[in-house]
This record gives sequence, structure tokens and C-alpha cells, in this order.
Amino acid sequence: MKDINGNSVSFSELTGGKNCIVFTYPKMGESGKFLPENLKDLKGLTGCTLQCKAYQENLADIKAAGFTLIAVGSQSIEKMAEFKQGLGANFIFLSDENFELETALNLQTFTTNDGKKFYHRQTLIIKGGEVVERFDKIAEPANDAANVLAAIRNL
Repeated sequence: MKDINGNSVSFSELTGGKNCIVFTYPKMGESGKFLPENLKDLKGLTGCTLQCKAYQENLADIKAAGFTLIAVGSQSIEKMAEFKQGLGANFIFLSDENFELETALNLQTFTTNDGKKFYHRQTLIIKGGEVVERFDKIAEPANDAANVLAAIRNL
């Protein structure tokens, strides 16, 4: 995978033996117009900006709990860098255009009718390098950060 500067990143080195919150987001852009019928009413496919802003607002608490925050999307590095800059986000963004984490972390994806593939919105809590909790197909992106904070406080 690549970070927003185009540098190759080993996900296992980034998360191995560490405490991390990893969330995937779809950020479909124009492809959102091409959702298959079975996904048109699925809550949580929109809201990437709200989710990221909520994580940014809670970043100090996440760090204080000893966790690193990592956002993973399938956007190009350029689009991801633009998105991150527009948000003023101070956490790690990784571009997984080749879906390297899909099988490794059993992540759910979907494909729009224009042939583009995206990650469903999902969040993993990694403690000591192991996934200890996961939230799949998050319906309310703006609440994800608060829900994750509550979960890590209960670990």
C-alpha cells in the first residue's frame, strides 16, 4: 500500500505488536451514482467526511488511550491527499487501490455498476497487533469514533 506521499507502507510493520484503530471508508465520488439496487438503501455508504471529522475531533483521546489511528480507502493517492488536506486530518491515511487488506483482514467490499470497487465502512480495533474487535458496515459514520472510544475504554 501507499501513504499519501506515495511511499510504500507495510501494513504488518505499521500495526504489528501495536494498538491501532483502522477504519475503511468508501469515498465513492461520482461512482456513488452507480450503486446497485441492493445497496441504494444501505445506511453508511455516505458520510466519509463526517466520520473523518469525528475521528479528528477525538484524536487526542484516541492517542491518550495508546492507539494509532489509520484510515484506509481505495482512492488514488492524489484524491486521498486532497481529502485529508481538506479535512485538516492529523492521522494516517493509506491508499489500498489494489485491495491488499481485503483478504488479509477479511474486509467487505462492493462494486458499483460502473465497475469500481470500494471498501464497505468498517472499523477494526487492533491491540498488541491482533484484531480484538470489529465493526462491520457501520450505519452511522458520524458516531463511529465515539463508539470506538467506548469500546477501547472497555478493553
